[in-house]
Amino acid sequence: MKINYRKLFLLGFGFMGISVVWALYNADVPVILQGQFKMSNFTTGWIMNIDNILAVTLIPIIAAYSDKVNTRIGRRMPFIITGLPLMAVFFALIPWIPAFFGTSASGLAIFMVTVILMNISAAISRGPVIALMPDIVPPEQRSPGNGVINFMGGLGSLLVYFGIGRISSENRPLGFAIASAITIIAALIVFKSINEPKDAIYYQPEADKTPWWRNVHALMNRSYKDLWSMLLAIFLWFIAYNAIETFYVVYMTLESGLNPIVAENMAKLNLGVMSLVFMVFALPSGWLANRFGRKRTMSVGLGFMIIAVAGIMFTVDALWLNILFALAGIGWALININSLPTVVDMGSLSEVGVFTGLYYFASQAASIVSPPLIGFISDMAKTKYVMFPYAIIFFLLSFICLMNVRKGDVTKKEPISQ
Repeated sequence: MKINYRKLFLLGFGFMGISVVWALYNADVPVILQGQFKMSNFTTGWIMNIDNILAVTLIPIIAAYSDKVNTRIGRRMPFIITGLPLMAVFFALIPWIPAFFGTSASGLAIFMVTVILMNISAAISRGPVIALMPDIVPPEQRSPGNGVINFMGGLGSLLVYFGIGRISSENRPLGFAIASAITIIAALIVFKSINEPKDAIYYQPEADKTPWWRNVHALMNRSYKDLWSMLLAIFLWFIAYNAIETFYVVYMTLESGLNPIVAENMAKLNLGVMSLVFMVFALPSGWLANRFGRKRTMSVGLGFMIIAVAGIMFTVDALWLNILFALAGIGWALININSLPTVVDMGSLSEVGVFTGLYYFASQAASIVSPPLIGFISDMAKTKYVMFPYAIIFFLLSFICLMNVRKGDVTKKEPISQ
C-alpha cells in the first residue's frame, strides 16, 4: 500500500492547530505567571504541570477508548471536532483574565480554571488526531507518514515563533486570538477532508465491546519488555526536552542580561529556528528511518541533541544560538518522527489507539515530572542555567534505554497482526 500524501497533509492541519496553541502556551504562559502573577520558578513549574497531569490521565484513556467507538463519522472524528474548537475558545480567554479580574487570588483562580478547561479540551482531541495517522497509513510507511504530520506541526510552531509570538509579545490577547482562529479553521479542514470509515486501512464495522483497560492490562507482561524500554526512553528524552521548552524563554527574558523584550524575542527566534529545521527535516527523518532503521536514526538524533544543548550552555551570541538550535531541530526530528511509529508498530491494527495512548502517557508523564523538578532545582541553585546540564543527563539516560529496544523497527519487517 502507498501513502495518500494529500490526505496526510490535510490531516496534518489538526496537528498544526494543536501545535500553534501549544507553542504559544508554553512560551507565553510562564511569562504571564512570573511577570504578572509574580510566581516563583517552582510554582510556575507546577502550574505549567497541571495541563500535563490532565493530559497524562485523559489522552491515553481517550485514545484507547476511541478504538472502541463506532459512529457515522468514525472512531476518532467525534473527539476531534469537539475538542479542538473548545480548546481554541478557552485558549483565547487566557490573556484577558489578568486584565479583567486582576492578579489577586480570585484572578489567579479564574485564570487556572480557564487553563484547566483548555487543557481538558486539548486532551480530548490530541490522542485521536494522532491515532488517525496510523489508521490511514500502512505499517511500513508510518515513519514517513509521521513525518508529514510533524511537518504540519512544525509549521504551526513556526507560525508562532516567527509571527504570532512576536505579535503576542506586544499584544497577548491578539496573539492568542489569532492562534485560536487558526485552530478552529484547522479542525474544520480535518473534518471536511477525512472520511474516516472509508479512508482507514482497518476499520471495524461494529463497536468493540471489550473494555479498553483490558487491552492495556494485556500488555503488562515480559513479552512486551521492548515496549516498556521504548516508553522509558521516550519518558527520559521528554524530561530533557521539557526543561528547555518550559524555561528557555523565561531564562533569556529574566537572566540573560539583555533587554527583556529583546531577549524574549531572541529566545522565540531560537525556538523558531529549531521548529523550522524540525519541519524541514520531518519528511527526510522518516525516509532515513526506512533506509537505515528507526533505532539507528533516533540514536543519531539523541547525539545531536546532546551536542546542541552542550553548546547552548556557553553562549548568548545570536548567530551561534541559531546554529545550535538548528542542530537541535535536526536531532529532535530524527527522534520524534520515529518514536511514535516504533511504539504503534509493536501492536496490532486494532490497537492503534491503545499504543498511541501509551506513547502519550510516556511523553506527558515526563511533562509532569520535568517542569516542577527543574523549577525546584533552579530555585535551589538560584538560576535557571541548571536546565542545560539537567537536559544533557536525561538525554544520555534515554540513549541507554533505547539501546535495549529490539522490536518496532521498520527494517526488520516484523509481521503486524490484524
